[in-house]
Amino acid sequence: MIKTFAARAAREGRWWVVSVDGIGVTQSRTLRDAPAQARGLIAAILDADEDGFSVVVEPVLDPALTAQVRAARRLVADLERFQQEAAAASRTAAHALVAAGVSGADAATVLDVSPQRVSQLLARTKPTRAASTVPAEGSPDVHDR
Repeated sequence: MIKTFAARAAREGRWWVVSVDGIGVTQSRTLRDAPAQARGLIAAILDADEDGFSVVVEPVLDPALTAQVRAARRLVADLERFQQEAAAASRTAAHALVAAGVSGADAATVLDVSPQRVSQLLARTKPTRAASTVPAEGSPDVHDR
């Protein structure tokens, strides 16, 4: 199993000061380069191959900034999940529409997407039993949008 070293990077002026737990301190001009700088420090101190371990660098930020970053990351994760759910629902709806005898072009109109997108939705998965069920009486249609 490969050993992982934890490091913290704190901004000081134009540099990031990178502290590697139990090893020492180095610096990096950018946060992107901080893991490589930490890896070089660890390899030099331990006389080890840089590919023989991993490094995780945690930026040290003002608590208000940390809260903003966490909130933004949470929203991005939510958005990705919603996009996946929307795509799955669109695939299911496209299959159900076609199974009900609606043309691909009309399915595109109902789903408010391009006919090419309907083709993509239909090609990505095979219809499931639930997807091929005709919508129940009173289900929303194109006029309910």
